[in-house]
Amino acid sequence: MTISRVTRSDGTVRFRVRVKSGRNVVASRTFDKKGDAQLWESAQKRSLYLGEFVDPKAGRELIGAAMDRWHVGREGTIGNKTYSDTERPALRHVKALRSRPVGAVTARDFETLYATLLRSLSRDTVVRYRQVYSAFFSWAVASKLVNKNVVIDSQIPKGTSTKAKREIFPFNVAELRAVHTEMLSYSNKTNADIVLVLGLSGLRWGELAALRVRDVQQLPYPALRVSRSQSDGQEVRNVTKGGKTRTVPLTDEVASIILPLIRHKQPDDLVYPNTVGKPRTNRNWTRDSHWGDVHRGRRVHDLRHTAATIWLQSGVDLKTVQAWLGHSSATLTADLYAHYMGSDADTAALARMNRVLGDAGGTPIKKLQRSRTAVN
Repeated sequence: MTISRVTRSDGTVRFRVRVKSGRNVVASRTFDKKGDAQLWESAQKRSLYLGEFVDPKAGRELIGAAMDRWHVGREGTIGNKTYSDTERPALRHVKALRSRPVGAVTARDFETLYATLLRSLSRDTVVRYRQVYSAFFSWAVASKLVNKNVVIDSQIPKGTSTKAKREIFPFNVAELRAVHTEMLSYSNKTNADIVLVLGLSGLRWGELAALRVRDVQQLPYPALRVSRSQSDGQEVRNVTKGGKTRTVPLTDEVASIILPLIRHKQPDDLVYPNTVGKPRTNRNWTRDSHWGDVHRGRRVHDLRHTAATIWLQSGVDLKTVQAWLGHSSATLTADLYAHYMGSDADTAALARMNRVLGDAGGTPIKKLQRSRTAVN
């Protein structure tokens, strides 16, 4: 690297820095002050040494064009709903920044954007859009367009979402079995057994629909290898919502349902095909199984929550439940199911309170039970 003194025709002096990689000049910049030139030169030396150097010319690409290029490349690698319903509108809302060079956009620019979006969108939506912008800048860093993800430093104004979160509504074990029994009176055993499979394995519907014989593991223990998903009306995606393949062990009950279904089938055959061998759709199953007559106010997706709460209440540790569900972090799992995670401390505290509130005749509940027995 060199700093050269440049005298202009009007007599003013400027300082030009040339950045070389080997014999090639990879970047250059001119400064009015020698001190500024030296600082910039030092920064370029450091980035070259650490392998973080980014050609300043790369950052001149307009952010709109770069985002479009990135977005097109994402199709098929993420869920179709995420691609069309979250990512596409998020990029559409960056109108004010699209004509700016990607290297010139700052965290402050995004904070201004968030404030504008909050006038018409819920905070939850803006949070999702921020995740999209951060994913784009992570790609831009990896693509050597910029050397920093500026979205990480941006903050969404504090406040609560205007849209209430939908609460989970899992079945307990007795309710799950009751729904299965009731469904048997409306539909065939295969349709009814899907309730138990979803409610005890935690699979999403799309993961069940895409499940192949080769995905059923029998040794060293029965399990499902979940690596694909298929939403109704969409092509099969070779990636799950969580983005990673996971293994879900099967209880004896679920294994006894799944294993007979795969006998005499080929490895690429579906475990749960429809009548013509195609993936079974959620819509058709809810119709054929009479889900609307037995669901007790739940969604099909609440069967996944049912499995999670049964695992946690059975003493399965949080990290294991996270892995079985395919969540990105244990924090996400804890946030969803914290109020279903009873602890030994809760049990001990409740026992102490019952001892304090009860008398020599026992707790009010036990006295009530005895009185009913005496009457009978």
